[in-house]
Amino acid sequence: MMEALMTRYIIALCYRATKANAVERAECFDDLSHDQFTRLLQTPRHWQTLLWRNFASRALGQGGWLELDDTVLDKFGTQIFGVSWVYCSRLQRVVRGLNLVALIWTDGHRRVPIGIKIWRKGKQSKVVLAAKLLRWAKQLGLQPDYVLMDSWYSAKALLKQVRTYDWHFVTRLKKNRNFSGKPLKQHWPQRFGHAQGKLSGGLEVLVVKDGKRYLATSDLNLSVVQVKALYGQRQQIEEFFRLLRGQLRWHQCPARSRAAQTAHLHLCLIAYCVLEAEAVRRQTTIYRLRRVLFRQEVPRQSPLLEAFSFAA
Repeated sequence: MMEALMTRYIIALCYRATKANAVERAECFDDLSHDQFTRLLQTPRHWQTLLWRNFASRALGQGGWLELDDTVLDKFGTQIFGVSWVYCSRLQRVVRGLNLVALIWTDGHRRVPIGIKIWRKGKQSKVVLAAKLLRWAKQLGLQPDYVLMDSWYSAKALLKQVRTYDWHFVTRLKKNRNFSGKPLKQHWPQRFGHAQGKLSGGLEVLVVKDGKRYLATSDLNLSVVQVKALYGQRQQIEEFFRLLRGQLRWHQCPARSRAAQTAHLHLCLIAYCVLEAEAVRRQTTIYRLRRVLFRQEVPRQSPLLEAFSFAA
């Protein structure tokens, strides 16, 4: 029964842009009540395992990059699990919201969610949550060409963890980071420059100064141009977040409980995998695919889901 409800929930996400509450989702179907969707969201599941085993794993290719970042989902309810006052870099101000740390795989064309973690004020830091996601990726047997992350995740512990897995990283460093015995900002008076050296902790890196940015990689064979190009690929995870917020209403679930918030977030990720697979098959974008789906009647069963299984 729950698998059938999950199918309907995903279909509603894919075919309509209604508000992310059980009432509006249920109105897409004549034979369902909002209580059934509420029970679906409240039922605990191993969502991360379900996402990987039945959906994300089918879309991965060879190599590619892992991208690590966080995003803030605006929330107005004061009693919603995980919601607190946090700084949103997208809006450039402090907002009440849910702060998520996410790890995705991409080859520059496809984007596949590997896992998410909800940051909670006073609990584990975002760096610790990121370390758990990287450990999960290692357990899954992923072998990325590079791990891409911004300066927030360039902590010594994370960089060492990446190297322990025999992976390479490309990241941004803060200007006060110690490099070869002195802060980065003291190395180059000009706008551009590069050098090999060691970060604190003994990590051997190539550092590239690009205007006000300091980029670093553990792959010493990369050229300056390649380092800049690889770091530029971080736009993939930003576009991933935009799609989830704009197309799948990732931020709109009003439920208060941890179980319901976790379920909705992962069901949106599953819907993203379904849409991404179909967009790749049709050689189009998710935006164009959604416009096609909006013009269709919401089905009880969809051919979009035929290649996937909802079994736990």
